[in-house]
Amino acid sequence: MAHIHRFGEFRLDAATRELRRGGVPVPVPPRAFDCIVYLVEHRDRAVGRDELIAAVWGKADITDGMLGQTVLSARRVLDDTGKEQQYIRTVFRFGYHWVAPTEWVDEAAERAVETAEPAKATSEPAAAGAAAESKIEASPPPREQRRRWRLPVVAALGVLALLALLWGGNHLLRRSALPASTAAAQNGGRVVLVLPVATSAGPGYDWVRLGVMDLIAARLRAAGVPVVPSDNVVALTGSKIDNQRPQDFAALAHTAGASLVIDAQAQENAGRWRVSLRTVHGESTPLRADGEAADVLGAARIAADRMAQQLGYAPAADRSSGGDANALANLLPQVDAAILSERLDAARTLLESVPAAQRENPEVRMRLAHIDHQAGQLDAAEAGYKAIAAAVSPERDAVLHARALSNLGVIAAQRDDNELAQQRFDAAIALLRREQAPDALGKALNGRAAYYSAIHRPDAALADLSEARVAFESAGNLLALAVLDSNLGALDMLRGRYAEAQAAFTRAADRFATFGAHAMELNALTAVAELKLAQLEPDQALALEARLRQLIGQVSDPARQRNGELTRLQVLAANGRLRTLDADLERVLDAARREDDRVAVARASTLAAELALARSDAPRAAEYAGAAAQRFTSIADDPHERLRVGLLQVRARLAAGQDSKDALAALTSFAEHDGSASARFHADLARAEVDAAAGDDGGAGKAYAQALAEADATRIPLDLREAARAYAGWLIGKDDLAQAGAVAERVAVWAARDYESALLQLRVYHALGQPNLWRIALARARALNGDREIPAALQIEPKPR
Repeated sequence: MAHIHRFGEFRLDAATRELRRGGVPVPVPPRAFDCIVYLVEHRDRAVGRDELIAAVWGKADITDGMLGQTVLSARRVLDDTGKEQQYIRTVFRFGYHWVAPTEWVDEAAERAVETAEPAKATSEPAAAGAAAESKIEASPPPREQRRRWRLPVVAALGVLALLALLWGGNHLLRRSALPASTAAAQNGGRVVLVLPVATSAGPGYDWVRLGVMDLIAARLRAAGVPVVPSDNVVALTGSKIDNQRPQDFAALAHTAGASLVIDAQAQENAGRWRVSLRTVHGESTPLRADGEAADVLGAARIAADRMAQQLGYAPAADRSSGGDANALANLLPQVDAAILSERLDAARTLLESVPAAQRENPEVRMRLAHIDHQAGQLDAAEAGYKAIAAAVSPERDAVLHARALSNLGVIAAQRDDNELAQQRFDAAIALLRREQAPDALGKALNGRAAYYSAIHRPDAALADLSEARVAFESAGNLLALAVLDSNLGALDMLRGRYAEAQAAFTRAADRFATFGAHAMELNALTAVAELKLAQLEPDQALALEARLRQLIGQVSDPARQRNGELTRLQVLAANGRLRTLDADLERVLDAARREDDRVAVARASTLAAELALARSDAPRAAEYAGAAAQRFTSIADDPHERLRVGLLQVRARLAAGQDSKDALAALTSFAEHDGSASARFHADLARAEVDAAAGDDGGAGKAYAQALAEADATRIPLDLREAARAYAGWLIGKDDLAQAGAVAERVAVWAARDYESALLQLRVYHALGQPNLWRIALARARALNGDREIPAALQIEPKPR
């Protein structure tokens, strides 16, 4: 099937890679051609630079300059100057937007079916979508939406991501002399990474590997040296207590954003400790610094200060004052080592050994509160953070006071007290903006951005995430940047910007994979897979299935495993891989029921209902859909899933000959409460099918048309396909074939990769009596059906009309 884009004097054929002007072929450089095609095919929105680079080159290591040259070549081909920008408009600080009026036509179908001009079909819904989105953002959201802390596709990530951001090991309590980017600029652009300490000491000293590493990093940081955060290093090198060294220091440095890597060795001999530091990457002549003392911490301080001097910095003053203060200073690195290696019980035991008087120390309190927070003991954690905020005034230590407020903001958000969360984040951010503490500022901004997304203020959330990105980049915290990308992806999903969301989640997943953060990678990759399904790219989602399966086996949290497994099964179902699907789905459903995992039960029941309905087992579909609807009623996190299952329940009951009035009323009520374009789409499509089943052609036709327009407004291809599939099917039944063809044309662009879109094309060409087009459509459907059965009637060649 020849798909042609027309604009001005040009005709663009992506399939044959040909651009013609007035019927004459125009030579186009390959990358410039790919750039034009991608911008034309995504002309309903602006395309970000990163997205365009990924689409054209398939990799990220392309400079903005190279992209700019390619866009310039594309403009020259079109006689489009950078000043006029009649075709490709530059979107400042973002990317590019195809702005020329463009028609998309299927030339073969055009000869068979009279259709409306595609340009109008594209532009009007896009304007409606923009208006609808503006209306949603401008008005207060319904209570159901306000409760959402994270979008469902990353629900498991929310609290984990926030806690990971709000705790950074021992450096949580230590302020850098300068932000990492500023210090790096003063240090010739060098950022230092300190490796875990290798030691041959016996039992009782396993904490040295990470505790002394963090101490050395903190001493260097206090002297003004830009240092990679310890939690980033642990994630990259592993937290096992052994003496293995990374084999490729250059690759490690590149991944962590460091230019200098320091190896550390600690040895005990005759009651004395020797700590030796040596640069193993970044210096042509290695730098060395040694320290000796009666205890390993003292030796590490001496070695770190000497290394700081070799790097051109003055060592930080030692604030230890002897006695209990020294004892506490020696204990805290052991605690931090346990926290960094996620041995929270061991960390708590160490802290509980501190004398009662020392437990009031803010550094002890902060660590205890963090351990309580990680363990889910919110009351104890809140009491600890409040005690720190009360004991340490902003005048005494603004950064520590602000960190306590940030953590209190997270707890308030976890309890759905968004107003209190905002107050705490606001206070923390106001303090941190006056201090040189970019890492802490980034974490507080990330927390407030999550709050803003919960109350449906995406513009405010985006502003905070943008500022947080600058802060994390300044601090050199790459792991925090990965979490931020996940949150940005969730925000883009909320804004209906699925392509941008997919790019953000992909960046996050890649970074998490580098750090070995399997749980977070699984969450991000799950989001990518679901976004690809929503954008009708099932083949691309299938390419992720093997990695999803691998990650599911690497995480220990059963809830996360189930969430990942259900997404994996959705991907298989969308690709027609059905042979073991029922058994796998039943296994997940049984486990979810045993654990009373309401979200997993609801998701699994929804998928089971869809599969049953596709097999024409309507009673079973109605049973599963009813169970899913009942579960989703008590889950506030996922309005879209609730809408989806509401529509599914109506369809299943209609197919089973059951009364669907209650299901339709419940869906309509929820849609009115939600107020979004997606909600109206689901309710109107359900109403259309009820009216159609009742023989109310006038009501059905009006509702179908409304649903199609609203699906356009959602900008979600999956919604548009569902509306077109139902509407066109009804029109074929009414023998209104011209209108059915026009409706089906709305999803023809996806027929080459999405089975249901291909099947719709097959139905239309069969009904139209177009044997040649029917054969093409049948071949395409057979290439995509997998284990699904194409209806026998559609496989019989139609008689020409």
